[in-house]
Amino acid sequence: MNIMYSHNTFSRGLLDFATPLFEEIERTYNPAFTEEDGDYIFEVEMPGFTKDDVKVNVDAAGHLNLQGTTTRRGKEVKFGQTYRIPDKADPSTADASLENGIFRLIFKKKNKHKPKEIKIK
Repeated sequence: MNIMYSHNTFSRGLLDFATPLFEEIERTYNPAFTEEDGDYIFEVEMPGFTKDDVKVNVDAAGHLNLQGTTTRRGKEVKFGQTYRIPDKADPSTADASLENGIFRLIFKKKNKHKPKEIKIK
């Protein structure tokens, strides 16, 4: 018995298999964040964008959503990307800036549980 596979079926099957793997790698390894002096630093180049062109938010699932729209040479230019913030980053401490085409976001690390001294009465 000979079994023949269509190239398209094989390619599609391989893609179906590989896509979740690449998505998992992207979720667990995020080169966009670096750690510096106890802070998490995120930087991305956004030449031609001003702070008024950019919207940024962190959702409840811990994703940083960065979007921007500007006009260059009479054409609309859009930027949109979602990044996973590190689990130990505290989103409530976010400090953002956009200078010279570099968007920079700093998160402080979440406070670690500190032992509390308990007095005996």
